[in-house]
Amino acid sequence: MKSSITALLALATTTLAEWKNLTASSYTLKDSGLSPVIARLDAALPNVYVKDIMADLNHDNPSASPNVKNLVPGSAYAWQKTSDFNDQTGLKWYPQGITTSADAYEKGDYDGFHVHLVSWHSDLYDGGKRGARISFVNRGDGERKYRHVLLVRPKDEDDFEAIDSLHAGGIMWYGNLLYVVSTRGGLLVFDLQRMYKVDTSVDDKVGKQEGGKYAAYGYKYVLPQVRSYDWQAEDGVRDLRFSFLSLDRTTTPDTLLVGEYSATRTDSRLVRWPLDYTTRVLKSLTATEAIQHDALQIQGAASIDGKYFLTQSGGALITHTWADGAVKHGSVFPSVPEDLSVEKGRGLWTLMEQIGFRGVVAVDVTKF
Repeated sequence: MKSSITALLALATTTLAEWKNLTASSYTLKDSGLSPVIARLDAALPNVYVKDIMADLNHDNPSASPNVKNLVPGSAYAWQKTSDFNDQTGLKWYPQGITTSADAYEKGDYDGFHVHLVSWHSDLYDGGKRGARISFVNRGDGERKYRHVLLVRPKDEDDFEAIDSLHAGGIMWYGNLLYVVSTRGGLLVFDLQRMYKVDTSVDDKVGKQEGGKYAAYGYKYVLPQVRSYDWQAEDGVRDLRFSFLSLDRTTTPDTLLVGEYSATRTDSRLVRWPLDYTTRVLKSLTATEAIQHDALQIQGAASIDGKYFLTQSGGALITHTWADGAVKHGSVFPSVPEDLSVEKGRGLWTLMEQIGFRGVVAVDVTKF
């Protein structure tokens, strides 16, 4: 019996190869500056805020009971599936990134609301022309509901467009700003104090229309990009793939952690940039840490007090400390876990995009 138990434990946790530090100064970004079009959009469109979105939620979040190891009780939820609306098993949009109001502010709420933000991509829908959207999810008191808001990019003098083929694999909420990874480009930044209400009568167009109205493929609200941090290539350094993103408040200063996905490479990286708590933008355009690891198919990463947590396509959670090395905890999730977000006192949030398993869960980080 003892040997059987030992064998089972070996299947559950597997020690992996060591990670190594890289030269952090080789990883730099360029700040685009604030978009000059934003001020003109402010003047042209009704400005709305998080509280307005939370007062106008229109889809239900049913509770869920997925087979997840060390699941935080009561944390799991799914998406609406009805005869006329289907996010749970629909093929047009796929959930990817997650962040919470506990990322926005350490107190855990934003203007009195406990909110989750979840990104979705439409890569396989209509050529990906609708780009990405963000779900505002109520996780506080009241009904468990949500609403989608379309991400857009300013263009011309007073117009905007959907961000074509934006995968939005990772997101991070920090103060009033939402950071979204652009896979090949870097980081896109959106301002939650500058959302707009648009006309919902046109569901096949986006941007400024005849008569001065603005459309967003039928969505009622849009969230515009205000700046970007663009990847700067360096000789001898492979271009970084911006696949996922999370916030670490256990560093000084706060930092954002970017990681890359690869199905075949054994030299994927995690890179960290410092944040300015007062302005909510990057404190430095040069990374403060760069790490190489050999794990394949990593979908999300977070760090807490120097310990790293990585989700893997097969449903595993990999942990790493410099003292103990990397350990793979197998079959933690029933499907492909994606982006990660830490909520202090609550757990480690992630989500699954695959049909049949789609939902959002929190796991107890103290159990890994």
